[in-house]
Amino acid sequence: MKKTTKVFVGFSLLGVLTMFPLSAQPDNPDSINLACAEGQCDGDILSLHKLARYGNYEAMTLLSMVYATGDGREADHEKALNYLERAVKNRSPMAVFLMSEWYREGFVVAQDLQQAAKFLAEAVKLNHPPAQYRKALQLLQQPDTANVTEAITLLEQASDKRLVDAMFLLARMKMNGAFVETDLEGAAQLYKKLVLSGHDQSRPYLRETIAMLAAEPGKSALVADLQQSYDVEVIRVIDRDFNATSLLSNAISQMNRTGIYSRGSMNKFPAATCDVTNTCLSFRPQPGEKSLRQVLTGQK
Repeated sequence: MKKTTKVFVGFSLLGVLTMFPLSAQPDNPDSINLACAEGQCDGDILSLHKLARYGNYEAMTLLSMVYATGDGREADHEKALNYLERAVKNRSPMAVFLMSEWYREGFVVAQDLQQAAKFLAEAVKLNHPPAQYRKALQLLQQPDTANVTEAITLLEQASDKRLVDAMFLLARMKMNGAFVETDLEGAAQLYKKLVLSGHDQSRPYLRETIAMLAAEPGKSALVADLQQSYDVEVIRVIDRDFNATSLLSNAISQMNRTGIYSRGSMNKFPAATCDVTNTCLSFRPQPGEKSLRQVLTGQK
């Protein structure tokens, strides 16, 4: 089967899969093959087709990536675009955001930055956390007062939905007084949530904020609470078979469990979004990152 080897920032199949709510970051040996080998994902892809026939737009979005990248099926950009356009037409937030990314990078469709901006704005209106984060980053690159205010609002909205990237960036900004007033307590609380969810990159920053707050009067109770969270050992259950197949299976199970389609009537019900019980991990693969472990954890 022909494979697409070029890595596109922001819209690999695994990048799209990580838009689904997750409660922990996998920590797997680098030696595990995390790509869909020939036939490995057949069962899950058949399930996606079934879900798509019943009107599940998240399944359509994942199928668009299967056919766009040739990961698990022969690459077919016409079919990929057809699936994504169907999901976009029905205002699936994940699909609208992905369409924005395709236009931004010129993947499957011809590059068109105006269209990219249009779909990104629509995804933001649909309250899609990764879109809110992407838009915030764009606004912070043009830091006038109005843009900064809007960017902070978007980061806060995405953080409230527990998007890890947004939480981490907002915490760093509060800690360093970048674009916002310095707020060590606010930063520490964000780091605390991240650490407890297994985000190891936040641990040294939580330790640093604890030390800074300990030097302030009247903060002993807060410092003790933060220190207790820092000292908690986050136990990770490592599935040795964790790979693209298991991630697809988990996404499919979630679609079935949340009841976002009906087999009998083919009516679509509102999809579950990230809430206070879930941590949404949405890491975009960077140049040179080809394993799922790197995409999910940022580790080299």
